[in-house]
Amino acid sequence: MPNQNCRYGQSTEPKGDRIIVVRFNLQGSFLQMQIQFSDKRFHSKEAENLARMLQGILQQLHNISSKSTLLTELNLISQQDLRELWNRNSTVPPASENLVHSLVHQIAQYHPDFPAVCAWDGSLTYKELVDLSTRLALGLARKGVGRGVVVPLYFEKSLWMPVALLAVLKAGGVFLQLANSIPKGRIEAILNTANSPFALVGKSTPAWMGDIVPTHTAEDVMLLAESTDSPLPQCSENQDAVQLFTSGSTGTPKGIVWTHTVLATNCEEIMRKLSFGPGIRQFQTASYEFDVSMMESIAILISGGCLCIPQENDGVHCSPQALEALQANSVYLTPTLARKLDPDSVPSLKYLALEGEVLPKDIVSKFDRRLTMYNFYGPAECPLVSACTIDPDSFETGLAGVTSVCLRWIVDPHNHNNLLPDGAIGELLVEGPILMDRYICGDPDVAAFVTPIWLRQGFAQFSGRQGRLFKTGDLVRCKPDGSLVILGRKDTQVQIGGERVELTEVEHHVRKFLQGRAGVVAEMITPIASLKPVLAAFIAIRDEINLPLGASLQVLTAGINEKLAQYVPRTFIPEVYIPVDTIPMTAAGKTDRKALCKMGGSMTLDEISRLQESRLGAC
Repeated sequence: MPNQNCRYGQSTEPKGDRIIVVRFNLQGSFLQMQIQFSDKRFHSKEAENLARMLQGILQQLHNISSKSTLLTELNLISQQDLRELWNRNSTVPPASENLVHSLVHQIAQYHPDFPAVCAWDGSLTYKELVDLSTRLALGLARKGVGRGVVVPLYFEKSLWMPVALLAVLKAGGVFLQLANSIPKGRIEAILNTANSPFALVGKSTPAWMGDIVPTHTAEDVMLLAESTDSPLPQCSENQDAVQLFTSGSTGTPKGIVWTHTVLATNCEEIMRKLSFGPGIRQFQTASYEFDVSMMESIAILISGGCLCIPQENDGVHCSPQALEALQANSVYLTPTLARKLDPDSVPSLKYLALEGEVLPKDIVSKFDRRLTMYNFYGPAECPLVSACTIDPDSFETGLAGVTSVCLRWIVDPHNHNNLLPDGAIGELLVEGPILMDRYICGDPDVAAFVTPIWLRQGFAQFSGRQGRLFKTGDLVRCKPDGSLVILGRKDTQVQIGGERVELTEVEHHVRKFLQGRAGVVAEMITPIASLKPVLAAFIAIRDEINLPLGASLQVLTAGINEKLAQYVPRTFIPEVYIPVDTIPMTAAGKTDRKALCKMGGSMTLDEISRLQESRLGAC
């Protein structure tokens, strides 16, 4: 092995479509490393980080004394990279000390006549919202609601939901939003865990709800309030404020608890990052069972804006007619839903926030400069990890920006004790006051919270700490300015022929050659009687192609594999193309990959081939 000293040199941009090329040359006792990179796809700072990482690896290999050392035991981060990371993440951001219902009261005090809620079933000013929620809170208190008492809220889309959630918070209780689209069995499982004395419900609630838990309408509970001048209990920031349930790895709902601090810290940051305030009319599309529905409601109400609530079906499908009828100018959508929205059909829309899935560039291009776009990211355990205003000229797929309310660390996806430098692809760990308080009933996923060795040890002048970091399971890359690029879930990265393949990248290339005429989802499926899984592309043909489904697929995909072979490795090329009427979605508006896998696994390869009607171009 030559001298471990290493010289770093930068050369001209690589030829062809290569993003980066690394060359090593022996010069006497020195090993010179030369890096060529495309400055359109790669920042010079990222190239420097790569050079330092490679230099460190070579030095470690040279110094290894044990033949049993594994490559996975090598340290991939340099001392300079560590110093930069700790300099950025030396101090945990402070938490909000506010209570969200107090912030809504402040708006009502100074701007009582501002519109607060504009729903299909009625409208409320801020004064009316505060008065109604206070009366309901007093009635709830008479029924025993106080600190730690969980009150499920089971309403169709209605002005009563924001009234009810504010009332529960004022009474000192914990609210749990439920959507009327949730199946009875799941609601029963959730309420058995929540241990609630009763639920607040709408007038159209099905009778079976009363078999699970006692129910009361908001109107009936308000009758119990003696006087709106009666005092309400004092709340503290560390009290529980919210329970919500997401899909658990065991198949049973996973309960999550937020305190008032977590709720306020996240909602205030959303308000800042999305520029909520008077004049913003937020159209609510998300189902009540998801955290984004609750956060958009509260974030807009603490800003002085107006929450626009359509009827259930109009919200789920982001009906242009409903959006225009409510004069909404802002909306949250998943990229899947945004792809279906025609910008010409919603002239009142000025602001579009995208969340829930990796944001592809074609969505940004679709709305290019017609409105202000935001992208934000965060799981229910830490809802607002990053957010950014989208610049169509510089946007790259998955760019999600930063926030000021948490710290972000990138680690080896297989070992969270191995910290990675900026530019490296790894699993995102989150630290700070946006983290949920706890899981309910000691959920086994508590292992998702860790205190890595490197955090306890600190670095140089930076003291270590006993932190609490959440393992998101998402693969990301950190840019030199600290902003995140979301690459996808660990479980959307698969291995084909020993090579790692990101399914969203396959989708990008197939979609490009279909020229936007079809929806595309790539997934690994195992057909009946197959010995191994195959890469499949599910294709949803647009309505304007007036041919039978199979024939449409044949027309669209003719020769596509030869075209793909010119741009991507063989492993990125689907083995089968499966036509579907529509891409299935989950209740959260995300692509339902599990449903597609189940569909693909219910057929033999021969049956899939007959669906395709002809062989596609070979490669």
